Amino acid sequence: MYVTVSDIQQARENLVGVIQATPLQYSKTFSDMSGNEIYFKPENLQKTGSFKVRGAYHKISHLSAAEKSAGVVAFSAGNHGAGTAYAARLLGVKATISMPTEPVQSKKAAVIGYGARVVDGGSTSITMYQRALELSQSEGLTMVHPFDDLLTIAGQGTIGLEILDELPDVEAVIIPVGGGGLISGVAAALKESNPAIQVIGVNPEGARSMYESVVTGRLTEVDQLETMADGLKAKRVGERTFAHAQKYVDEMVLVSEEEIAKAAVLLAARGKLVAEPSGAAALAAMAFQRTRLRGKKTVVLVSGGNVDMKLFADLIARYM
Repeated sequence: MYVTVSDIQQARENLVGVIQATPLQYSKTFSDMSGNEIYFKPENLQKTGSFKVRGAYHKISHLSAAEKSAGVVAFSAGNHGAGTAYAARLLGVKATISMPTEPVQSKKAAVIGYGARVVDGGSTSITMYQRALELSQSEGLTMVHPFDDLLTIAGQGTIGLEILDELPDVEAVIIPVGGGGLISGVAAALKESNPAIQVIGVNPEGARSMYESVVTGRLTEVDQLETMADGLKAKRVGERTFAHAQKYVDEMVLVSEEEIAKAAVLLAARGKLVAEPSGAAALAAMAFQRTRLRGKKTVVLVSGGNVDMKLFADLIARYM
């Protein structure tokens, strides 16, 4: 039910030569703003523009020869689709991605550019999942789940090991949360290595399924999803990811749309990092003091940089 540090270490070995290093970047600006010692983990600079390739490659590489020959299917608003398509191409596997009816066009283009087939998955994470499940059953494709899979979670957890290598005395790590695969893996790596490290997850106010699940103590599906952070729009988190959150995550906090937007603009202007709204959510929690952390050596995970440039231009015009 849970990934172990050993699982994550094996995933790290499996990813050698596949992913690239994303060294921590210290920020005096955001340290002063938040009252903490802030370091960015810039997974927006990762191959395919997000952390998702880690879990996708680790999952696909474990498939049997027959499963690889048949192909894989995933559902995604964009980043997991791109990571799956890229990983599948490296491994010589055909990939199909169920995407929203109205996707971010740059994300859809990236998925197609990596060689995957894109199908219409409807308007929510649940309808996209259902479409992917139909294709899995009708065409014999293996599901590469974006979050509720132990191999995927272990792949994402390699970020936690990298943080510990670079900053062994880290005191807190702030992580954006959609379906929960990222925080599950990273939290497991951190907490199993040093239980004193605080792990804090961040949900947008308009996509708060993990927040509600943790607060209520039961897996909770939200009725509405309203956020510009398309990578965090999960109506329901996974059973495995919820279990990991209950075991390892210290706190879930919420950030507003305006805070996410301002954080993305500030990150570009002062941190020289371009992040999509999902990737800026963790910074929003620190920049606008949504946590109780003060004076802590803190890593903020910038999870992705595949921003819709028209949206980004609008945000710059509004908040600069």
